[in-house]
Amino acid sequence: MRMVRATIILPIYNERKNLVQNFPGIYAEAKRLGSTEIIISEDGSDDGTAEISRRFARLPGVRVLHRAQKSGRGAALKRSIRAARGRVIGYMDIDLSVPLQYMEKAIEKVEEGNKIVIGSRYAKGARIKRDALRHLLSSGYNWLLFLSFGSRVKDHQCGFKFFDGKYAKAAIGKIKDDHWFFDSEMLILAQRGGIVPYELPVEWKEHRETKVRPRDILLFLKSIVRLRFSGRQDS
Repeated sequence: MRMVRATIILPIYNERKNLVQNFPGIYAEAKRLGSTEIIISEDGSDDGTAEISRRFARLPGVRVLHRAQKSGRGAALKRSIRAARGRVIGYMDIDLSVPLQYMEKAIEKVEEGNKIVIGSRYAKGARIKRDALRHLLSSGYNWLLFLSFGSRVKDHQCGFKFFDGKYAKAAIGKIKDDHWFFDSEMLILAQRGGIVPYELPVEWKEHRETKVRPRDILLFLKSIVRLRFSGRQDS
């Protein structure tokens, strides 16, 4: 398998509008950075996203991984990471809540030797725009993970993360969650293994309504309990 500098994964579900609007800019930035590929990880959309994705897949260096039925964000990311050819593997939200300018910074930080580089809305120097309630809920979630696992990460759920490619492929085999807790579980298990994620302060602007549903909150809590009582045997 021919390696490339970086793989950019775009996990999407019912994102037709954002895909049409933002993919050209993402593609241009990825090509500017040299030997890169883009994987559109399309997870059972029913709004025409899959058809738009296939059109973009005609471009050089673009692939689509499609599932007819929704499997969960974590499951989609695992499939894409396994298929990735990049020495650096990253994923980002298609709505560009984190501006494109941070893509190059994140890749370079991994190339400097960091196994994990995450966009952080709470690291010193970050700038965010979001409503007060969601900011409070997000801060509370990070505090809960500190209390439950001793995690020192300030921002577990920002959808902008980059990894050493070999590390990412090995790490996903230990992650049990296939949904929204995927990011948090990866970061907690990394810390158990002695890896300190590098938190890159980013600009972040809330562009859309959350896709986390009430039942997803219950899944979060179940996942926290499951991982908490698995002890260190998963590390």
